[in-house]
Amino acid sequence: MHSRVTATPDSPNALAALPDALSRTAELKGAVWSAGKTLLDRARAAGVVRADLAPADLVPLMCGIAYAVHVHGGSPEGRTDAAHRYLTALLEGLKTA
Repeated sequence: MHSRVTATPDSPNALAALPDALSRTAELKGAVWSAGKTLLDRARAAGVVRADLAPADLVPLMCGIAYAVHVHGGSPEGRTDAAHRYLTALLEGLKTA
């Protein structure tokens, strides 16, 4: 069974919170870190991700993208387009092919 984490505009804030003031914060953090580790393990097993990338690297990168989309994405449609651009840049790099 695959767990699914639904990101919300508050997800990056929840992950950045050092003390878990609410049980929901701890729950969100645990779910995101678990999903990030699972994703990275699958990608590593498929040979499609750098060997030096750790789960501790992946989650902050994804939270950074979520935050950037939330702050700079504009309309809901604009946020979808921005998310695709930002994720593509993260996954494929900034250089042209």
